[in-house]
Amino acid sequence: MATSKSPFDINILVEHLRDAASQADARAQIKSILSETVTDPSWVAASIPVYEDDDVVLFEDDTVSIWHCRFKVGQNVPAHDHQMVATIAVYQGAEQNSMWVHNKQGSIEKKTEISVEPGNVLQFGPTAIHSVGCQSDVDSCAIHVYLGKLTTVERSLFDTQNNEVMPFDDENYDRLVSIQAQID
Repeated sequence: MATSKSPFDINILVEHLRDAASQADARAQIKSILSETVTDPSWVAASIPVYEDDDVVLFEDDTVSIWHCRFKVGQNVPAHDHQMVATIAVYQGAEQNSMWVHNKQGSIEKKTEISVEPGNVLQFGPTAIHSVGCQSDVDSCAIHVYLGKLTTVERSLFDTQNNEVMPFDDENYDRLVSIQAQID
């Protein structure tokens, strides 16, 4: 059956998210926009550009960071924080988000796991800690929106095996990914 729906346009989505980020109810508006966008995930998947890189900054200023994120099959990202509200809208594959909390011993422990499948949106607050993995037989692709300038904020990575907290930088990230790969 033919549809009269126009192709998905990432630039229009970015404009809408930028506008929403400047509103008093930015968190709710961004979740609503992303929820409506991925209601038909195949529409997004059929029209979105194919990005060479796994993480692509589509737009960033002091109020909002809009990223396209791809997690490859079997890929796992170490536990980390964002220090700002994050909203994830999956349109392909599935993200498995493990949510972590600080415990009385001063380390973190896994609280819950949330599968974010095509058409789903996950939103969490600025103190949330999560790790992410692709839990599907195809790469997981999503739009990630952060209420702030993600590339300049001081964030943390968490070595869950050694109960260690460290600055989020490329060296620490690569080290934790390597450790995780040895465990898997």
